[in-house]
Amino acid sequence: MTTNVLRNEIMDRVERLQEMLREHAFDGAIFVQKVDVYYLSGTDQAAHLWIPAKGPALLMVRKSIERAKTDAALDNIIELPGFSDLPRLIEKNSGFLPRRMGLEMDVLPVNQYRTYRGLFPETEMGDISTIIRGLRMIKSPYEISAISRAAKMGDRMFEQVPLILKQAKTETDLALQLEAFYRNLGHPGIVRTRTFNMECFYGHVLAGKNAAVPSASPGPTGGTGMGPFYSQGAGFGRIIPHEPVIVDYTSSVDGYVSDQARTFSIGKLPEHLIRAHQVMIDVQDAIIRYGRPGIRAADLYAKALDVVRGHGLENGFMGYPDPVPFVAHGIGLELDEWPIIGRKSATVLQEGMIFALEPKIIFPGEGVVGIENVFVVTSDGVKKLNQFPDAVSVC
Repeated sequence: MTTNVLRNEIMDRVERLQEMLREHAFDGAIFVQKVDVYYLSGTDQAAHLWIPAKGPALLMVRKSIERAKTDAALDNIIELPGFSDLPRLIEKNSGFLPRRMGLEMDVLPVNQYRTYRGLFPETEMGDISTIIRGLRMIKSPYEISAISRAAKMGDRMFEQVPLILKQAKTETDLALQLEAFYRNLGHPGIVRTRTFNMECFYGHVLAGKNAAVPSASPGPTGGTGMGPFYSQGAGFGRIIPHEPVIVDYTSSVDGYVSDQARTFSIGKLPEHLIRAHQVMIDVQDAIIRYGRPGIRAADLYAKALDVVRGHGLENGFMGYPDPVPFVAHGIGLELDEWPIIGRKSATVLQEGMIFALEPKIIFPGEGVVGIENVFVVTSDGVKKLNQFPDAVSVC
């Protein structure tokens, strides 16, 4: 059931979106992507959400209308018998058919787009994805609170790792126990992403040389996974003393994600890995020093590279043999939100942005060291939300 706090939050989101629709000369927009629908309505039921540039929003539900009426914060919630009813219902709600309508073209299937073209033959259709992603990029106090609580959940999980690492024989064994701990805390067991074909199941638990195995994962690390059908994350690699074990897991509270990573070992790691791990902490410290509203994301990425190059560790930084061109990514209801702190990012930091900073370095044949923490941009800098120590935890 939607609380008054969430209802007010959603009303504010809809109003801000309508302002942006008017600024970009849209008469309205249809949202169908599950997370966008939830963000703007308060329910994740199968539905079409029509938001006109002016006037009340309309949630047209395929399934389940009962759940939608219980969960959603909107007043106008009706059943959608079929796609062909969309023009009639929109015109009845708003008093017009849109001349220019926005669609989430970054995620909308081509066949569904063609259906809309047939249903609205006189309507110009434009991409609304940058508008909704830009709106979601700036977090409200409600969202910052949810992500902060998710970060605390992550800290609690990391406290468990030293207690069970010595008994865990394989990556999967460790992952199983950590995931059970998370589920008991209320983690939904799913991590939502927007990028096409991107998949994530909690995250990665990677041990020793298996952590350095390349994969199609969009992040700096991959791992062997369970096989060629899912070639990332925990596999059956054994946990061996004096080799790094990296736990890179998401936590989730009220749908909002935190993303964090720490390096562990049974017994002390070799000195070159300890030094490299410290350099990753130095990268984080540089971002903390320079990060503030008004700073270009690309300039922060350059600062990170300067630190790494100053220690001669650019080879393997953020991936090997194919490093990713970023050091941080936005988080929220999805794992892969804006902003991106990367090489070509034109984003300028603003108060309310939240990003997961993940400096890591891969040593082929040995493993991965590094960290990941969540930061919120405040009026005078960036604030770290995770509290578990960044140093290598020796068990």
